[in-house]
Amino acid sequence: MVVGNNFYASDAVNGFRHYKPANPGNPDPINSGDLVFDGDTSRSLGGTSLCVLFCHVGQIAYDGNTTVYVAAYDHAKGQKGSLTFPGVWRISIDQISGVVTPSALLVPNAGLAGNQPTSIALGPDGNLYVGFLKNGNVVRIVDPTLDPSDKRQIVQSVGTAPNGSPVRSLAFAGTNLYLGTSTGLAVIKNAVASTCLGGCNGVAISDGFSGTAHVGVSSDGLNRIYMAVNGQGVWRYTISTGATHLVATGGVNPDTGVQSTFAFVGGNSNLVMLDRLGNLWVGDDTSDGNLNFSGRIWYISAGSLASIP
Repeated sequence: MVVGNNFYASDAVNGFRHYKPANPGNPDPINSGDLVFDGDTSRSLGGTSLCVLFCHVGQIAYDGNTTVYVAAYDHAKGQKGSLTFPGVWRISIDQISGVVTPSALLVPNAGLAGNQPTSIALGPDGNLYVGFLKNGNVVRIVDPTLDPSDKRQIVQSVGTAPNGSPVRSLAFAGTNLYLGTSTGLAVIKNAVASTCLGGCNGVAISDGFSGTAHVGVSSDGLNRIYMAVNGQGVWRYTISTGATHLVATGGVNPDTGVQSTFAFVGGNSNLVMLDRLGNLWVGDDTSDGNLNFSGRIWYISAGSLASIP
């Protein structure tokens, strides 16, 4: 997630993390060299041995200004005094300094945390849409900008993924909500409709990878869906034509010059996100989420994406 001149990524161990550019003198976060893990806790949220306020973070949604929504799927520890608060969080970010401030745990009494929310997308209606690791349900949080004590902020059922498959990632294209699930790509047409109150179920899309986990999806908002397909790389699905094209199966390690294949985590959300300039960010993990320090962040420029037929 690029907010102002700051880059952030969700982490399955260290929460919502800020990364510094390789060249701090360059105001653009995208410059040559490796991004640098930022140990300044004022610019990150979660992680550490106590997991305050969470450790396991799935997808992120951004309003384009200073507000970010985070899906935290930690299991509640259960013991009295636990410092882990899974659920859907609203946080504020200063675009200049990069300082992160927790704003609210949304609808804390709605039971979302128990189903391990991992995928979220901000809809064109201003509501927040959420999917889960434990089931195929999709819900909307109405008026996510309100204080959670405001009774107008409620949770509504939208529908389910095909066959109840767990939802790994969500992305809107217009008013249609695309679902990356444990068994494929699907869509809920006109998911923002006021009539979508539990019966607007996802319809599977034949993108050439049916039956394979789609662990990350992102959209240009109009006609293209970028998706991480487990074991297959990153692909682009064009809505208007139904065509699927390969984006990349991996990339080159900038430190060693060695070609490496994407290694997505099969059981969770993986980073696939277009930034405001049309560049695509991809996250994977060579240990399949089992070891620390094995996660990677990849970058595919807007120019490279434009060269795809």
